[in-house]
Amino acid sequence: MKSLALNRTILQFGADGGPGIAHGVTDPNYTTLIIQSSNFDDRVVLDGAPCQAFDLVIFPPNCHFTFVRSGHVEWVAWSLPKEESISRKILPVATTQASPKTAKHLVRLPEPIKSSLIEVSRQALRSISDPIAQPMMARQAEHALIDQLACIRDRSLSETILPNKYTLSYERIVLEALEFVGTRSETVVHIKDVVKATKVEYRTLLRAFERYLGFSPKHYLRLRQLNLVYHEISRDSGASVRVVDILSAHGVTEFGRFAGHYRSLFGELPSETYRRSRALMSGNAP
Repeated sequence: MKSLALNRTILQFGADGGPGIAHGVTDPNYTTLIIQSSNFDDRVVLDGAPCQAFDLVIFPPNCHFTFVRSGHVEWVAWSLPKEESISRKILPVATTQASPKTAKHLVRLPEPIKSSLIEVSRQALRSISDPIAQPMMARQAEHALIDQLACIRDRSLSETILPNKYTLSYERIVLEALEFVGTRSETVVHIKDVVKATKVEYRTLLRAFERYLGFSPKHYLRLRQLNLVYHEISRDSGASVRVVDILSAHGVTEFGRFAGHYRSLFGELPSETYRRSRALMSGNAP
């Protein structure tokens, strides 16, 4: 990821590879805008709503969000101080839904506006390489960016407000589940624990996850388990710690099946990760 501070605006370029989930909260002092610099209509879902290639995502300050991606995606983001007039103008009117979190918006842009917005951002990144000219170029780049943002409200094709009546109840369930699991980062979490924490039946939890994230809660817990095991194996836990001990500590009971899922996700077996990480730590890696 590349980050660039203009005058008062923060500009970021990023690339995310492969399937994944990004769950977080935006900065309370900034209005945040994100759009793909790649052109995929079927790889990103925001809070249960598909994001197409020309959708500009607008996050108010202190806004919860959950992105799910199914493949490689490149993106550009802008963080504007919330007190700036453009920050207030670009935010659509507040949703009337009784949202448990702050509303967010998807604005469909015409292709020329999207292209101009991304090109202005890339020019800013290229132009501020000269430290002597940087202050002046930063102001010019920020003005050009704000000029592009100023016309978005009048020339957008459509708008989706999230959460809405289709996603509101599912958002509450999924956010409660993710927050519950997040507080237990070092412990084994079973599906019955998530059902109890969200106070809904499993069928309701299943529908919420499939609508909001695109997969089941059991699949989410499996991905969590795989990633926890990977990071545990990769770190220096001492030569006496065995792979089988790490697997058992994370609730793995079917080692063969788990190894197959692990290789599908990380491209190697747990034992291979173990040998490779220990070789790197000892300085004996090729």
